[in-house]
Amino acid sequence: MSLYHIFNKCLNGIYAMAMFNPIMNIKNISKEKIAKLQEKRLKRILWVATKKVPFYKEYNSKIDFKNFSLNELNKLPIIDKDIIRSNPTAFIREDKSLKRISWKFTSGSSGKPFKVAKSYFSDAYELILGYRAWSFGKNDYKLRSPAVVLRSFSPKEGENIYKIDHLRNFWYLSPYHINKEFLSEILKTFKNSKAKVLKGYPSSIYILTLLLKKEGVKISSIKTIVTSSEMMLPLYRKTIESFWEIKVLDWYGQNERTVTVQQCDRGVYHNNDDYGIIEIDEEQNIIATSVLNNIMPLIRYNTKDKAIPYNKTKKQKKCTCGSELSIPFSGIIGRADDIIFKQDGTPIPTINFYTMMDSLDRVKQFLITQEKDFSIYMQVSENSPIDYKYLKKIEAGIKQRVGDLTIQIKIVDEIERDKKTDKIKIIESKVKL
Repeated sequence: MSLYHIFNKCLNGIYAMAMFNPIMNIKNISKEKIAKLQEKRLKRILWVATKKVPFYKEYNSKIDFKNFSLNELNKLPIIDKDIIRSNPTAFIREDKSLKRISWKFTSGSSGKPFKVAKSYFSDAYELILGYRAWSFGKNDYKLRSPAVVLRSFSPKEGENIYKIDHLRNFWYLSPYHINKEFLSEILKTFKNSKAKVLKGYPSSIYILTLLLKKEGVKISSIKTIVTSSEMMLPLYRKTIESFWEIKVLDWYGQNERTVTVQQCDRGVYHNNDDYGIIEIDEEQNIIATSVLNNIMPLIRYNTKDKAIPYNKTKKQKKCTCGSELSIPFSGIIGRADDIIFKQDGTPIPTINFYTMMDSLDRVKQFLITQEKDFSIYMQVSENSPIDYKYLKKIEAGIKQRVGDLTIQIKIVDEIERDKKTDKIKIIESKVKL
């Protein structure tokens, strides 16, 4: 690690200690104060963008900075990865003082590399928002409260199935080793960590839950469960919440670090308004604006993630959890890339398949892949034995949704994780229209 990165980590550590309580407390302030803070931060970002960022300079005269409101945001265009890739430097602030920039790498279905320059204290702010998400349950946590994390770790052969991030006090467990053979090591990690928080991919925590349930083991020390980075299927949620007797707090964010959203224990999704602004377009895409990244401002960025719009026909009331952070949507559907197409090109939103599969109690997990020729290949793992008749029932449900496409279903022991991302994608379409 270079001296610059060590220095940057130290600065972020100092920032996290100094700003932990003020940032944590934002979820408790009034709706009016939240709106004022968000407007102030947006005004600052738009000033930087239209003064110093090549792509946005032409919009400087269009923004009314004297009579500023959030509506000024609508004067800027919607952008996406392709626009940024075509000229990345056009989105970086022109400033001679920017000698070093930290980058956050992202990936997508195209496979093309994509990176976003982070603001200086982005790591610290994201860290604190994580703790704030934990506190949307029934417990409060301090900086460096321990957590067991079931994600982002793949040990080499012969290595321990866990590693400790001592700086954050995170105990990472390998999502590739959740089975009976490693159960004693898993339980030892929970005990030694003294963690009250379990966080990870929904699929990882679901698989762990099934293992503990089968072996008749309870881990009573866990008081908060936070999931992120994968679809939270109804089956996953039902199984996890029933076994642990804890409400799952789902978290939404992206590597681009434009917006983050967390669920409270009432099941409501709250936007971190001090971090970013969310719009939902007519195609249900999440359009995100960072109000913190003043180095590479992403304004009205189409994430290509899809959400269920929040019903605004009724007056938005204060959530019963007590927070007045805004409610941007009712739920997350998934990636725009993960849409299955009929032969004529008609798109089928992924939620149609999730709803169908949720009713099939013999299915433990599933993965649907649509090949370039529109054919469907499906893998399923068993909760209980799946016979020929049950397979036909699954096939009929898929066919009802996709029409006359070739469908192949295979029963597998386990759904394999993507070695590059560590995740289980669930639905993937290779069709490009």
